[in-house]
Amino acid sequence: MKCQVLIAEDEKLLADMLREIFEDHGCEVISFATADAAYDYLQRTSHRLDLLFTDVKMPGEMTGLDLAYRAGRLQPDLRIVISSGYFDEPTQRLSQVTLLPKPWQVDRLLQACELCD
Repeated sequence: MKCQVLIAEDEKLLADMLREIFEDHGCEVISFATADAAYDYLQRTSHRLDLLFTDVKMPGEMTGLDLAYRAGRLQPDLRIVISSGYFDEPTQRLSQVTLLPKPWQVDRLLQACELCD
């Protein structure tokens, strides 16, 4: 079974690039431009995800941090990568959550998402 990835990213070019990277690594991808839409999907589906990749700041009521918290409550074993230009520390891992500072390189993204070949 393919790796199931949900992307929450409001920058279309970045979301498209992420989709291509994940699909090139054998993942099925669903993408949303807001954390609100991504969370609505998570609440409606019984589909188990392997990875949530989210930006922090997006339009709508919820931030990516809100989404990460709520998604983790719905699927406690879900791997979560939060990427933001607001982080200035190196990549950090907190339990199921990885903080990935922007800008990132593809190899660093794959490592953070545990998709390295």
